[in-house]
Amino acid sequence: MILDPLRDLNPQQKSAVEYLDGAQLIFAGAGSGKTKVLTHKIAFLIKSGAVAPQNILAVTFTNKAAQELRVRVEKFVGKQAGFMHIGTFHSICARILRKEIEHLGYSKYFSIYDESDQRQLIKKVISDSNIDLEGFLPKNILSRISYLKNWLTSPENFKPRPGNRFEYIVKELYPLYQKALKRSNAVDFDDLLLLPLELFDEVPGLLEKYRLRYRYILIDEYQDTNKPQFLFIDLLAKKHRNLCVVGDDDQSIYSWRGANIENILKFDAQYPECKVFKLEQNYRSTNNILKAASGVVANNINRAKKELWSRKSDGDLLIKIEAESDYDEAARIAANIRQEILKKKRTFKDFAIFYRTHAQTRIFEEILRRNDIPYNIIGGVKFYERKEIKDILAYFSVFSNPKDDVSLRRILNFPPRGIGKQTLSEIDAFAVKKQITLLEALNHVDFLELSQRSKKAVLEFIDMIKRVDDSKEKLAFEEWTRIIIDELGLRSYFKKQGGEESIQRLANIDELLNDISEFCMTVEDANLEAYLEKVSLLANIDVWEEEKNTVSLMTLHSAKGLEFPVVFICGLNQGLFPLDRNNSEKAVEEERRLFYVGLTRAMEKIFLSSAQVRNRAGEMQYLPDSMFLSEIPKELIEVKSLREGVIASKRRQYSRRNTSEVAYQGTDMPTRRKTAVRGSIVSHKIFGVGKVMEVNGMGDGAKLRINFRSCGTKVIVAKFVQVK
Repeated sequence: MILDPLRDLNPQQKSAVEYLDGAQLIFAGAGSGKTKVLTHKIAFLIKSGAVAPQNILAVTFTNKAAQELRVRVEKFVGKQAGFMHIGTFHSICARILRKEIEHLGYSKYFSIYDESDQRQLIKKVISDSNIDLEGFLPKNILSRISYLKNWLTSPENFKPRPGNRFEYIVKELYPLYQKALKRSNAVDFDDLLLLPLELFDEVPGLLEKYRLRYRYILIDEYQDTNKPQFLFIDLLAKKHRNLCVVGDDDQSIYSWRGANIENILKFDAQYPECKVFKLEQNYRSTNNILKAASGVVANNINRAKKELWSRKSDGDLLIKIEAESDYDEAARIAANIRQEILKKKRTFKDFAIFYRTHAQTRIFEEILRRNDIPYNIIGGVKFYERKEIKDILAYFSVFSNPKDDVSLRRILNFPPRGIGKQTLSEIDAFAVKKQITLLEALNHVDFLELSQRSKKAVLEFIDMIKRVDDSKEKLAFEEWTRIIIDELGLRSYFKKQGGEESIQRLANIDELLNDISEFCMTVEDANLEAYLEKVSLLANIDVWEEEKNTVSLMTLHSAKGLEFPVVFICGLNQGLFPLDRNNSEKAVEEERRLFYVGLTRAMEKIFLSSAQVRNRAGEMQYLPDSMFLSEIPKELIEVKSLREGVIASKRRQYSRRNTSEVAYQGTDMPTRRKTAVRGSIVSHKIFGVGKVMEVNGMGDGAKLRINFRSCGTKVIVAKFVQVK
């Protein structure tokens, strides 16, 4: 049954869907049916005959969102949906580059380097160039190079600030890194966005070609576009001006990777004729949640005015959890999950715990395990980043792109075949001297000063590469992948290793083959390059198993676009959320938008937690409540305390002074240490018994001046002594 694209829309949604007279900007508040409007609009474009499916380009920010959009559109227009161009910026640009990159001197079989590959490459560049990093880290060099690319600053145009050694080192390494990428016939994620711009500039006919192909363009999450993405879309749409951008400036949270909120706030300056629509009716959350979120984000100055509302009930008040420490915070959250399951008959997948940084996960994992609460971390080690999977994918990459030196170095001696570090060093030096690839250097093994054993190992490796490469042309992709696993001897290698870890690695290899099988069933003309591209462009959220009955743990950045019945936002202490690394008003406004994103993920209930003291860099520090908590109208918050594993609550204005003492029975907390005060008798493993004369600070991080019987006065951190 084919559906009507103008049905089941509220008046504002319907107006936005029907508008076809040029550029339009849709401000879509959280939970206001943004994906629904995009779906119905694409369907309306096709069914009204305004645009042919093959001339529509729809850009999303995740592969998961792209797939969801395609499936939804298919319900309205049937198989015609398959002719549309739908994908992320990176996947759309990768498709263009596969067809056109040879104009820039690359092969169409280029590799896409992830962060791990980039680190290996920059380390090799540093080693080959003998540049002294003076203590700076390679990952920070890469981060700055990425920042420069996001702002379209080429190696030639980058001018370091006088006296800034870090920037002078970046200036040296940036062009060398780019040359090394091209020599390896590889691009990084930033290049995927930059190279199409270079193509359009150097080959004007290509720009016209893609302008004719993409006659109507729709962009989701426009508030998160960076400069290259903005220019890419502007170049394509400038002529026909059939551009629909959808987004919410209140959810712009990616400035650290180049996103520019001004792209959406000043869209009408770029397209003065544009029509603006606002979607403010929320279908996700209760009114109390929306009032809280609106109360917080209203404190931002740089925003478009809008007010979310809902026909749902007010719902529960937001619950403030006041904890003594980070362990106490995690224990109370675990107890509240149990309470919700018991009283409201919820399941584990109804809950999400959001935090500001990945470092906060350790304690939550420990406490949740102790309380037998299953959980899943979004943004942890992804399946495709597991060592054995990365190794197999590196083999795949070498067979696709023989110039990929980073992948070749990874697999040259895995499984072990007698090609050690010294042999690799000799081959590397020869490749650098002759300005050839590593694989080409291997083929000149007779010119290298290697032992006969090493030469034999290299020759056997080359023979294996040629043998497998020949079979690639004769076999279907899926069959070839199964043969390569056997040819490489990976199964026998892990079986010989034995142990639980090897069993898990073998299971992961089987799962990779299952994934390839599914890929071949669902993708027309599936091949090696298409599979490698799919894996390279996957985001954390693309592999999230939302049907799995586990509590979801993730950073607030990862939570974007998701929704859960119950949400916990933890770590609401000044210095942690908002982070204290940048106190500019612009940075605080983005942190506030991040909090707004967290609040608007909740459908029914929100818990907000802070802790009096937190362990930071090995010391217990007092941190005041987050400024954002005070921005929520007080009448919307209920404070809960936990006594002996039983929730007891009363509504009151919260403060640090009346945080209740916690009895840890039933919360699986560590045994509480006695606190040292002035006059306490303490013992130390080396200095023996002493008396505390002075206390500076609090908790385990406090500095104690102790008069020891054996050696006089010493200053010792509290966690290293035992109170008698």
